[in-house]
Amino acid sequence: MNLVRRAILYDTRRPGKSLTLFLLFLLITLFCTMSFAMLDAVQSAASRLRETVGASFTLRGKPLEIDTDGNGYSMEFAAIFPKDIQKIAGNPEIKSYNAQSTTSATADGFIYPSGMPSGAVSGNTESAWNQGFTSGILTLIEGRHITQKDKNVAIISRELAEENGLRLGDRLSFSEPSTTVKIIGIYESDPGMEFDTDTIFTDLCTVGNSMERVDFFVNDPAKLETVMGEIQGDNHTLQANTAEYDAIATQLATIGRLTTLLIIAAIVVSATVLLLILTMRVRGRTHEIGILIAVGIGKSQILAQFIMETMLLFAAAMLVSCPVSYAATTQFQVYLQEMIGATAVTIPVRNIVLQYAVEMVAIVVAILIAGYPIMRLQPKEILSKMS
Repeated sequence: MNLVRRAILYDTRRPGKSLTLFLLFLLITLFCTMSFAMLDAVQSAASRLRETVGASFTLRGKPLEIDTDGNGYSMEFAAIFPKDIQKIAGNPEIKSYNAQSTTSATADGFIYPSGMPSGAVSGNTESAWNQGFTSGILTLIEGRHITQKDKNVAIISRELAEENGLRLGDRLSFSEPSTTVKIIGIYESDPGMEFDTDTIFTDLCTVGNSMERVDFFVNDPAKLETVMGEIQGDNHTLQANTAEYDAIATQLATIGRLTTLLIIAAIVVSATVLLLILTMRVRGRTHEIGILIAVGIGKSQILAQFIMETMLLFAAAMLVSCPVSYAATTQFQVYLQEMIGATAVTIPVRNIVLQYAVEMVAIVVAILIAGYPIMRLQPKEILSKMS
């Protein structure tokens, strides 16, 4: 009788024990599959959350003291040149930047919401990356943002638009400096935050192309310090802006550590339970082992049969666990989306194959460990233990 047939006959003749072992394999396999899927989902969610929250650093010119002919000192700042910006922006970890300059302008033919004759004008290369919009204080409610290709355009507040009956496409004129801009967007400020709604956002060209500061935004906040460390320049200062990321960094790290520790603890417990059950299964057949050895069946063949019996049950557990695992991810995904914002839970085929391979190795090792104390005995010793 060949090995596979003997293994099948043993599993079918003892349905209770076989069913118990099958269910154990099924539970362990499902648990491992879903646990690693959860870990992958948590890590992916954390990565997306880091990108969403973001972090940036601000480049400014160093302050310079200028002697004004013995009458004291005035403060100026070193210039920021386009070549400096392009060099930093070329780093693959930089996803975008916004060069800014602020000035004031006198209204010509319109009224500021505050009633003042002049108001702040903020020049930007990419207004979407202005701190007011990235922090959520300001929201663009109509139109679009300013880009590097724009010239003589503006984004105004809802209050300024209502005060003057302005709409998208209308024009604003300033007397100082003398210029006219086209309205391409209207913003609204958070009522819970203080913001000067006189502020008009324009392109950098409108305010003279000078740059007071440049905000660079990184893909991964965790790499912010590394990126800043690579920047060299004696005439510049750098300031990290990580307040939003710092607020969630601890929670992200905690979630990751807890998930990993729970998975490790659960795998250790599962492996221990599996070893105990397989040990009981093998040692419960001590008398059978003695008889088989006595009739001339080699110990390696006996162990091979035990392994085959177990592998057949594990194979059945694998077949059942695959569709069950993929079906469970649907509900699991909904739960994770509510808990940490994960949008997808996937179970890659290569991960499944690797997991099954590791489980099979663990089963073989467990059977060898369980059978070693018996297999090293002689048939008479084995039979005498059963008498």
